[in-house]
Parts: sequence; C-alpha cells; structure tokens
Amino acid sequence: MSEDLVLWHDFNVALVTAAAGLLGLLFVALSIHIRALNDQRNAELRSVARTVFLGYVVALAFGFFALLPQSLTTFGLELIALNVAALVPFAGAARSGLRATGVGYDRRVTMGQFAAGFVLIAISLTGAIGVTVGELWAIYLSAGIAILSLLWGVFNTWELIFRMQRVGGPAD
Repeated sequence: MSEDLVLWHDFNVALVTAAAGLLGLLFVALSIHIRALNDQRNAELRSVARTVFLGYVVALAFGFFALLPQSLTTFGLELIALNVAALVPFAGAARSGLRATGVGYDRRVTMGQFAAGFVLIAISLTGAIGVTVGELWAIYLSAGIAILSLLWGVFNTWELIFRMQRVGGPAD
C-alpha cells in the first residue's frame, strides 16, 4: 500500500462512516416524502434527490477505494473512473431536473445546485489526475472535495426536505 495513503487511513474511515450515515438518513427522509417524489409534477425534486444520493455514494466509494491496499496511481485511476461514472447519471439528472416545471419555488436554487455539482466533478477529476501522477497536493485536494461534497450534500438534503414538504403537504 502506498505510504501516502496509509497516512490518510483515519480520514478515510471517517469519510466512509459519515457518507454511509448521511446516505441512510437520506433514505429515511425520502421514504417519509415518497408521495411528493412520485408526483409527476415533481420531476425536479426527484432529480435533486438523485444527485444528492449520487454525491453520498461517490464520497463513500472514494473512502473505500482509499482504504484498499494499492498504489497511489491505482487509486488515482479508480478516482478518475468513479468521477467519469458519476458524471453520466448526474448529467441525466441535471437535464431532467432543469427541464421540469411546476414545483412552485425559485429555480435559481436548483440551477445553482446543478452548476455547483458540475464544478465539484471537474475539480474532483483534476484531483484524481493529480493523484494518478503521484502529486501529494492532489490527495489534499481530493480529500477537501470529499468533505465539501458531504457538506454540499447536507445542504441539498436540507433544501430538498423543505421543498418536498412544501409541495407534498404533510406526510401521512
């Protein structure tokens, strides 16, 4: 295992733990508001929910990959593959979320959420390429993006819950 990755062991254990916990809480929140999510007019909410879910899964996978005994180059290649794989469903969710209408709140928030998601993926790819070529600054960048992604996910989960409550009415 890369000595550089060994130094990040505790961070990656904490990252996996936090991402798994937040993913579980997201499932609970979405389950409570399942009727609002299933309503045809709320395609935008479903798209935001998919991107939040995807963000937590990417952070979880990042932590798991970093815990595997492997070289820095291999870890970087896994991060590149992870980010490219995440870009496809994220772009699909953004496309359908930005086309949706009728949910009755300021769409600039949703546009900002999707734009920030694309920026995070671009910076993550930059960090992944740096990790692949053995640049230590790239590990710090990638770790920072992982933390920022979790915090951004918490904000988006908060926004999503209140939007679902507004359009879906009280949960039964």
